[in-house]
Amino acid sequence: MQSLRFNVAQLLKQATGASRSYVLDEDIRQLTDEMSFAPLHGDIRFTRTEDGVLVTGHLQTAVDLPCRRCAATFTETITFELEEEFHAAFDVYTGLRLPPRETDEVETMIDEQHMLDLSEVIRQNVLLAVPPFPLCRPECKGLCPHCGKDLNTGPCDCQEEETDTRWSALQALLDHSGS
Repeated sequence: MQSLRFNVAQLLKQATGASRSYVLDEDIRQLTDEMSFAPLHGDIRFTRTEDGVLVTGHLQTAVDLPCRRCAATFTETITFELEEEFHAAFDVYTGLRLPPRETDEVETMIDEQHMLDLSEVIRQNVLLAVPPFPLCRPECKGLCPHCGKDLNTGPCDCQEEETDTRWSALQALLDHSGS
């Protein structure tokens, strides 16, 4: 994805503390095939550090998710804070490869053209921001476990199952605690 790539050569030539700010409004549909995302919006700031470039930002998108109770697809807004430091793989003045550090990861390296690619970092942050148990609404009633009818649209026509008499003592406790 080209739109999340930034040339930081000039920033790398500046003193520690120099910064650049950007407003993002990017199509991120290609980040993953697992989910459908709306465009990514937000503000990001690149700050020159002693070792590279610190990227911070406040970002927002929306994702289509299946409700865990009724299986209906709904759109959830996702907001997250981005904070990641990127390190140069090549010296900006000489073009020579810099010695790798133990903590360097491919996703956070600035390449030989001094391009910083936010794609993988944003993909990881978006996936972490997706709720693990999405609900279309807090009061979702889900599906009938017997006939599969969406109980949000009304009650189903299933007959009450007869309770096993071995559970009657526990049912009495539940009935007593509910009154």
